[in-house]
Amino acid sequence: MLNYPPFSLDMNKNLVYWLCQIGGWLLYIAFSTSMIAVFGGIAALTQSALLLQLIIFVNLVLFSHLFRLYIQKQKWINLKIIQLTLRVLLGALVVAIAAQGAIHIIIYLILQMKDLAPFSWLAFGGYVVSVYVVLILWSTIYFFIKNTEKSRKSEMEKLALKTDLQEAELMILKNQINPHFLFNALNNIRSLILSDQERARQMVTHISELLRYSIQFNASEKVTLSQEMDIVQDYLQLESIQFNDRLAYVLKIDDDTRDLSIPPMAIQLLVENGIKHGLSIQKNGGFIRIESTRESDSLVIKVTNTGQLGQKQGREGIGIKNLVERMKILFGPFAQFNLENSSKDTVTATLNIPIQ
Repeated sequence: MLNYPPFSLDMNKNLVYWLCQIGGWLLYIAFSTSMIAVFGGIAALTQSALLLQLIIFVNLVLFSHLFRLYIQKQKWINLKIIQLTLRVLLGALVVAIAAQGAIHIIIYLILQMKDLAPFSWLAFGGYVVSVYVVLILWSTIYFFIKNTEKSRKSEMEKLALKTDLQEAELMILKNQINPHFLFNALNNIRSLILSDQERARQMVTHISELLRYSIQFNASEKVTLSQEMDIVQDYLQLESIQFNDRLAYVLKIDDDTRDLSIPPMAIQLLVENGIKHGLSIQKNGGFIRIESTRESDSLVIKVTNTGQLGQKQGREGIGIKNLVERMKILFGPFAQFNLENSSKDTVTATLNIPIQ
Protein backbone atom coordinates (compact mmCIF):
# COMPACT_ATOMS: atom_id res chain seq x y z
CA MET A 1 0.00 0.00 0.00
CA LEU A 2 1.45 3.35 -1.06
CA ASN A 3 1.57 6.27 1.37
CA TYR A 4 1.20 9.61 -0.34
CA PRO A 5 2.22 12.86 1.35
CA PRO A 6 -0.64 15.16 2.37
CA PHE A 7 -1.77 17.74 -0.18
CA SER A 8 -0.62 20.85 1.63
CA LEU A 9 -1.76 24.41 1.12
CA ASP A 10 1.65 25.34 -0.37
CA MET A 11 1.37 22.51 -2.90
CA ASN A 12 -2.10 23.69 -3.82
CA LYS A 13 -0.96 27.30 -4.32
CA ASN A 14 2.00 26.14 -6.40
CA LEU A 15 -0.25 24.07 -8.63
CA VAL A 16 -2.62 26.99 -9.13
CA TYR A 17 0.32 29.23 -10.03
CA TRP A 18 1.61 26.87 -12.72
CA LEU A 19 -1.86 26.33 -14.14
CA CYS A 20 -2.33 30.10 -14.43
CA GLN A 21 1.22 30.62 -15.72
CA ILE A 22 0.98 28.03 -18.46
CA GLY A 23 -2.66 28.80 -19.27
CA GLY A 24 -2.03 32.55 -19.51
CA TRP A 25 0.93 32.28 -21.86
CA LEU A 26 -0.94 29.67 -23.94
CA LEU A 27 -3.65 32.28 -24.46
CA TYR A 28 -1.01 34.79 -25.56
CA ILE A 29 0.46 32.27 -28.04
CA ALA A 30 -3.02 31.34 -29.29
CA PHE A 31 -3.77 35.02 -29.91
CA SER A 32 -0.43 35.51 -31.68
CA THR A 33 -1.00 32.41 -33.84
CA SER A 34 -4.51 33.54 -34.76
CA MET A 35 -3.13 36.94 -35.83
CA ILE A 36 -0.69 35.17 -38.16
CA ALA A 37 -3.59 33.22 -39.68
CA VAL A 38 -5.75 36.35 -40.00
CA PHE A 39 -3.14 38.49 -41.74
CA GLY A 40 -1.20 35.78 -43.59
CA GLY A 41 -3.80 33.14 -44.16
CA ILE A 42 -3.70 29.49 -43.21
CA ALA A 43 -0.70 29.02 -45.48
CA ALA A 44 1.31 31.25 -43.17
CA LEU A 45 1.02 28.66 -40.39
CA THR A 46 4.07 26.77 -41.56
CA GLN A 47 6.05 24.29 -39.51
CA SER A 48 8.65 26.98 -38.82
CA ALA A 49 5.96 29.47 -37.70
CA LEU A 50 4.48 26.93 -35.28
CA LEU A 51 7.94 26.00 -34.00
CA LEU A 52 8.60 29.70 -33.45
CA GLN A 53 5.43 30.00 -31.37
CA LEU A 54 6.54 27.03 -29.29
CA ILE A 55 9.95 28.65 -28.70
CA ILE A 56 8.26 31.92 -27.74
CA PHE A 57 5.93 30.10 -25.34
CA VAL A 58 8.74 28.21 -23.57
CA ASN A 59 10.89 31.34 -23.24
CA LEU A 60 8.07 33.52 -21.93
CA VAL A 61 7.08 30.91 -19.33
CA LEU A 62 10.72 30.57 -18.28
CA PHE A 63 11.58 34.29 -18.12
CA SER A 64 8.36 35.33 -16.39
CA HIS A 65 8.95 32.60 -13.80
CA LEU A 66 12.51 33.86 -13.25
CA PHE A 67 11.02 37.33 -12.85
CA ARG A 68 8.69 35.95 -10.15
CA LEU A 69 11.59 34.30 -8.32
CA TYR A 70 13.50 37.59 -8.36
CA ILE A 71 10.43 39.43 -7.05
CA GLN A 72 10.11 36.94 -4.20
CA LYS A 73 13.80 37.10 -3.35
CA GLN A 74 13.79 40.91 -3.24
CA LYS A 75 10.46 40.91 -1.32
CA TRP A 76 8.80 43.45 -3.60
CA ILE A 77 5.45 42.60 -2.02
CA ASN A 78 6.51 44.66 1.03
CA LEU A 79 7.33 47.79 -0.98
CA LYS A 80 5.21 50.91 -1.10
CA ILE A 81 3.09 51.43 -4.20
CA ILE A 82 5.37 53.99 -5.89
CA GLN A 83 8.53 51.95 -5.27
CA LEU A 84 6.77 48.80 -6.47
CA THR A 85 5.43 50.47 -9.62
CA LEU A 86 8.85 51.80 -10.66
CA ARG A 87 10.50 48.42 -10.13
CA VAL A 88 7.78 46.57 -12.03
CA LEU A 89 8.00 48.96 -14.98
CA LEU A 90 11.77 48.60 -15.17
CA GLY A 91 11.85 44.90 -14.33
CA ALA A 92 9.22 44.00 -16.94
CA LEU A 93 11.21 45.90 -19.57
CA VAL A 94 14.42 44.05 -18.70
CA VAL A 95 12.61 40.69 -18.79
CA ALA A 96 10.94 41.52 -22.13
CA ILE A 97 14.29 42.43 -23.70
CA ALA A 98 16.01 39.36 -22.24
CA ALA A 99 13.22 37.03 -23.39
CA GLN A 100 13.19 38.43 -26.93
CA GLY A 101 16.99 38.33 -27.01
CA ALA A 102 16.94 34.63 -26.08
CA ILE A 103 14.22 33.91 -28.66
CA HIS A 104 16.15 35.66 -31.46
CA ILE A 105 19.40 33.90 -30.51
CA ILE A 106 17.64 30.53 -30.71
CA ILE A 107 15.92 31.09 -34.02
CA TYR A 108 18.67 33.02 -35.86
CA LEU A 109 21.94 31.71 -34.39
CA ILE A 110 21.20 28.25 -33.02
CA LEU A 111 18.45 26.88 -35.24
CA GLN A 112 19.20 29.26 -38.14
CA MET A 113 15.61 29.20 -39.37
CA LYS A 114 16.07 30.50 -42.94
CA ASP A 115 12.37 30.66 -43.86
CA LEU A 116 11.69 33.38 -41.30
CA ALA A 117 11.96 37.07 -42.03
CA PRO A 118 15.52 38.36 -41.59
CA PHE A 119 16.46 39.97 -38.29
CA SER A 120 15.34 43.59 -37.91
CA TRP A 121 15.91 45.90 -34.95
CA LEU A 122 12.56 47.54 -35.64
CA ALA A 123 10.77 44.18 -35.50
CA PHE A 124 12.78 43.26 -32.40
CA GLY A 125 11.64 46.47 -30.70
CA GLY A 126 8.04 45.74 -31.64
CA TYR A 127 8.25 42.26 -30.15
CA VAL A 128 9.78 43.69 -26.97
CA VAL A 129 6.94 46.22 -26.63
CA SER A 130 4.36 43.47 -27.15
CA VAL A 131 5.85 41.23 -24.49
CA TYR A 132 6.44 44.23 -22.20
CA VAL A 133 2.73 45.12 -22.23
CA VAL A 134 1.78 41.53 -21.46
CA LEU A 135 4.33 41.36 -18.62
CA ILE A 136 2.89 44.54 -17.11
CA LEU A 137 -0.53 42.86 -17.16
CA TRP A 138 1.06 39.68 -15.72
CA SER A 139 2.69 41.71 -12.91
CA THR A 140 -0.55 43.54 -12.13
CA ILE A 141 -2.46 40.28 -11.75
CA TYR A 142 0.36 38.71 -9.75
CA PHE A 143 0.64 41.55 -7.24
CA PHE A 144 -3.13 41.85 -6.95
CA ILE A 145 -3.31 38.18 -5.93
CA LYS A 146 -0.33 38.47 -3.57
CA ASN A 147 -1.74 41.59 -1.89
CA THR A 148 -5.10 39.87 -1.48
CA GLU A 149 -3.37 36.90 0.15
CA LYS A 150 -1.31 39.23 2.35
CA SER A 151 -4.41 41.12 3.50
CA ARG A 152 -6.28 37.90 4.23
CA LYS A 153 -3.32 36.49 6.15
CA SER A 154 -3.07 39.71 8.14
CA GLU A 155 -6.78 39.56 9.00
CA MET A 156 -6.45 35.91 10.05
CA GLU A 157 -3.46 36.77 12.26
CA LYS A 158 -5.38 39.64 13.83
CA LEU A 159 -8.36 37.36 14.44
CA ALA A 160 -6.12 34.68 15.99
CA LEU A 161 -4.45 37.30 18.18
CA LYS A 162 -7.83 38.67 19.24
CA THR A 163 -9.03 35.16 20.10
CA ASP A 164 -5.91 34.47 22.16
CA LEU A 165 -6.33 37.80 23.94
CA GLN A 166 -9.96 37.06 24.73
CA GLU A 167 -9.06 33.64 26.11
CA ALA A 168 -6.37 35.22 28.28
CA GLU A 169 -8.81 37.88 29.50
CA LEU A 170 -11.41 35.23 30.27
CA MET A 171 -8.94 33.20 32.31
CA ILE A 172 -7.88 36.30 34.24
CA LEU A 173 -11.51 37.12 35.03
CA LYS A 174 -12.15 33.57 36.21
CA ASN A 175 -9.12 33.67 38.44
CA GLN A 176 -10.41 36.90 39.97
CA ILE A 177 -13.85 35.47 40.69
CA ASN A 178 -12.87 32.15 42.29
CA PRO A 179 -10.76 33.55 45.20
CA HIS A 180 -13.48 36.14 45.88
CA PHE A 181 -16.10 33.41 46.13
CA LEU A 182 -13.93 31.17 48.31
CA PHE A 183 -13.20 34.01 50.74
CA ASN A 184 -16.90 34.73 51.27
CA ALA A 185 -17.80 31.05 51.64
CA LEU A 186 -15.16 30.48 54.32
CA ASN A 187 -16.41 33.52 56.24
CA ASN A 188 -19.89 31.99 56.24
CA ILE A 189 -18.60 28.80 57.85
CA ARG A 190 -16.46 30.60 60.43
CA SER A 191 -19.49 32.16 62.13
CA LEU A 192 -21.02 28.74 62.98
CA ILE A 193 -18.12 26.35 63.30
CA LEU A 194 -17.95 26.76 67.13
CA SER A 195 -21.52 27.67 68.02
CA ASP A 196 -23.45 25.06 66.02
CA GLN A 197 -21.43 22.06 64.90
CA GLU A 198 -24.31 20.31 63.14
CA ARG A 199 -25.05 23.34 61.02
CA ALA A 200 -21.33 23.78 60.43
CA ARG A 201 -21.09 20.19 59.13
CA GLN A 202 -23.96 20.85 56.75
CA MET A 203 -22.25 24.00 55.56
CA VAL A 204 -19.00 22.10 54.97
CA THR A 205 -20.92 19.60 52.83
CA HIS A 206 -22.47 22.36 50.74
CA ILE A 207 -19.23 24.28 50.37
CA SER A 208 -17.41 21.13 49.26
CA GLU A 209 -19.97 20.83 46.44
CA LEU A 210 -19.43 24.49 45.60
CA LEU A 211 -15.66 24.13 45.48
CA ARG A 212 -15.87 20.95 43.42
CA TYR A 213 -18.07 22.78 40.92
CA SER A 214 -15.67 25.71 40.87
CA ILE A 215 -12.67 23.45 40.18
CA GLN A 216 -14.48 21.23 37.70
CA PHE A 217 -15.71 24.08 35.54
CA ASN A 218 -12.81 26.47 36.01
CA ALA A 219 -11.48 25.58 32.55
CA SER A 220 -14.95 25.75 30.96
CA GLU A 221 -16.11 28.81 29.12
CA LYS A 222 -19.77 27.90 29.50
CA VAL A 223 -22.01 25.61 31.53
CA THR A 224 -25.66 24.71 31.19
CA LEU A 225 -28.21 26.57 33.27
CA SER A 226 -29.12 23.25 34.91
CA GLN A 227 -25.51 22.72 36.06
CA GLU A 228 -25.34 26.25 37.44
CA MET A 229 -28.63 25.91 39.29
CA ASP A 230 -27.45 22.75 41.06
CA ILE A 231 -24.63 24.68 42.65
CA VAL A 232 -26.80 27.74 43.31
CA GLN A 233 -29.12 25.56 45.37
CA ASP A 234 -26.15 24.33 47.41
CA TYR A 235 -25.15 27.95 47.97
CA LEU A 236 -28.67 28.97 48.98
CA GLN A 237 -28.94 26.07 51.43
CA LEU A 238 -25.59 27.05 52.89
CA GLU A 239 -26.75 30.65 53.33
CA SER A 240 -30.10 29.53 54.76
CA ILE A 241 -28.25 27.77 57.56
CA GLN A 242 -26.30 30.90 58.42
CA PHE A 243 -29.39 33.14 58.30
CA ASN A 244 -31.34 30.88 60.68
CA ASP A 245 -34.34 30.61 58.39
CA ARG A 246 -34.44 34.38 57.74
CA LEU A 247 -33.66 33.61 54.07
CA ALA A 248 -36.41 32.31 51.81
CA TYR A 249 -35.84 31.48 48.16
CA VAL A 250 -37.96 30.59 45.14
CA LEU A 251 -36.69 28.98 41.93
CA LYS A 252 -38.78 29.30 38.75
CA ILE A 253 -36.67 27.70 36.01
CA ASP A 254 -38.43 26.99 32.70
CA ASP A 255 -37.71 23.50 31.40
CA ASP A 256 -36.81 24.78 27.93
CA THR A 257 -34.00 26.88 29.40
CA ARG A 258 -32.20 24.21 31.42
CA ASP A 259 -29.86 23.14 28.60
CA LEU A 260 -28.95 26.67 27.50
CA SER A 261 -25.43 27.99 28.08
CA ILE A 262 -24.32 30.64 30.55
CA PRO A 263 -20.95 31.69 32.05
CA PRO A 264 -20.04 29.50 35.06
CA MET A 265 -20.68 31.09 38.49
CA ALA A 266 -22.84 33.81 36.90
CA ILE A 267 -26.08 33.22 38.83
CA GLN A 268 -24.15 32.28 41.96
CA LEU A 269 -22.45 35.68 41.83
CA LEU A 270 -25.77 37.52 41.52
CA VAL A 271 -27.25 35.53 44.39
CA GLU A 272 -24.16 36.16 46.50
CA ASN A 273 -24.36 39.91 45.84
CA GLY A 274 -28.08 39.95 46.54
CA ILE A 275 -27.58 38.30 49.91
CA LYS A 276 -24.50 40.27 50.92
CA HIS A 277 -25.70 43.73 49.89
CA GLY A 278 -29.45 43.24 50.24
CA LEU A 279 -30.65 40.63 52.70
CA SER A 280 -27.73 40.76 55.12
CA ILE A 281 -28.50 44.37 56.06
CA GLN A 282 -32.23 43.69 56.53
CA LYS A 283 -33.23 43.15 60.15
CA ASN A 284 -35.81 40.52 59.27
CA GLY A 285 -33.90 38.95 56.39
CA GLY A 286 -35.75 38.54 53.12
CA PHE A 287 -36.05 36.44 50.00
CA ILE A 288 -34.30 35.53 46.76
CA ARG A 289 -36.25 34.69 43.61
CA ILE A 290 -34.52 33.24 40.54
CA GLU A 291 -36.43 33.07 37.26
CA SER A 292 -35.42 31.94 33.79
CA THR A 293 -37.39 32.33 30.56
CA ARG A 294 -36.69 31.96 26.87
CA GLU A 295 -37.65 35.06 24.93
CA SER A 296 -37.17 34.87 21.16
CA ASP A 297 -33.44 34.16 20.65
CA SER A 298 -32.38 35.10 24.18
CA LEU A 299 -32.16 33.49 27.60
CA VAL A 300 -33.44 35.90 30.26
CA ILE A 301 -32.44 35.28 33.86
CA LYS A 302 -33.76 37.44 36.71
CA VAL A 303 -32.47 37.38 40.27
CA THR A 304 -34.67 39.42 42.60
CA ASN A 305 -33.80 40.03 46.25
CA THR A 306 -34.99 42.07 49.18
CA GLY A 307 -33.15 45.40 49.44
CA GLN A 308 -32.57 48.65 47.60
CA LEU A 309 -29.81 50.13 45.47
CA GLY A 310 -28.13 53.27 46.69
CA GLN A 311 -26.99 51.81 49.98
CA LYS A 312 -23.28 51.32 50.56
CA GLN A 313 -22.30 48.56 48.18
CA GLY A 314 -18.72 47.66 49.22
CA ARG A 315 -16.73 45.81 46.51
CA GLU A 316 -19.52 43.98 44.74
CA GLY A 317 -18.83 46.05 41.62
CA ILE A 318 -15.69 44.02 40.89
CA GLY A 319 -17.61 40.76 40.55
CA ILE A 320 -20.36 42.34 38.45
CA LYS A 321 -17.82 44.05 36.19
CA ASN A 322 -16.03 40.73 35.63
CA LEU A 323 -19.31 39.00 34.84
CA VAL A 324 -20.20 41.65 32.24
CA GLU A 325 -16.75 41.31 30.65
CA ARG A 326 -17.07 37.52 30.50
CA MET A 327 -20.49 37.81 28.85
CA LYS A 328 -19.11 40.16 26.19
CA ILE A 329 -16.23 37.81 25.43
CA LEU A 330 -18.40 34.69 25.26
CA PHE A 331 -21.61 36.02 23.71
CA GLY A 332 -20.69 39.29 22.00
CA PRO A 333 -22.17 42.79 22.30
CA PHE A 334 -25.79 41.58 22.42
CA ALA A 335 -25.33 40.08 25.88
CA GLN A 336 -26.75 42.51 28.45
CA PHE A 337 -26.80 43.01 32.20
CA ASN A 338 -29.13 45.30 34.13
CA LEU A 339 -29.43 46.05 37.84
CA GLU A 340 -32.31 48.16 39.14
CA ASN A 341 -34.78 48.71 41.95
CA SER A 342 -37.76 46.68 40.76
CA SER A 343 -39.99 47.91 43.60
CA LYS A 344 -39.68 49.93 46.81
CA ASP A 345 -38.48 46.81 48.61
CA THR A 346 -36.66 44.75 45.97
CA VAL A 347 -33.72 44.82 43.57
CA THR A 348 -33.62 42.81 40.34
CA ALA A 349 -30.52 41.80 38.39
CA THR A 350 -31.27 40.71 34.81
CA LEU A 351 -29.04 38.76 32.44
CA ASN A 352 -30.00 38.71 28.77
CA ILE A 353 -27.87 36.13 26.96
CA PRO A 354 -28.12 35.39 23.20
CA ILE A 355 -28.87 31.74 22.48
CA GLN A 356 -26.09 30.24 20.37
